[in-house]
Amino acid sequence: MEILIIGGALFGAVLGRFFKVLVLIPAGALAIAVLLVKREVAGHTWLDFFLGIGLLIASLVLGYVAGLISTHISTAAQGIRGFLARSRRRASSRTSPTR
Repeated sequence: MEILIIGGALFGAVLGRFFKVLVLIPAGALAIAVLLVKREVAGHTWLDFFLGIGLLIASLVLGYVAGLISTHISTAAQGIRGFLARSRRRASSRTSPTR
């Protein structure tokens, strides 16, 4: 189960970087199908099945959000660097009073 959750988060991060949010619907359906097949093979209870669905979809969504944020990190860092460079130029262009 832990491998499925980690895999769901990584898969969600990839989806977040390259696709829009509606791709989570078929990805969630795929996750449910994987858990349904796993349940039939291993013979878990229905409570385990629904808990697994909730955890897998939550990890998929959190991975999606992390992937979505990671696409904008470089843009934000460049904006911060530009702001700091402008503020340094303004501070160095001011002349200090001489005695």
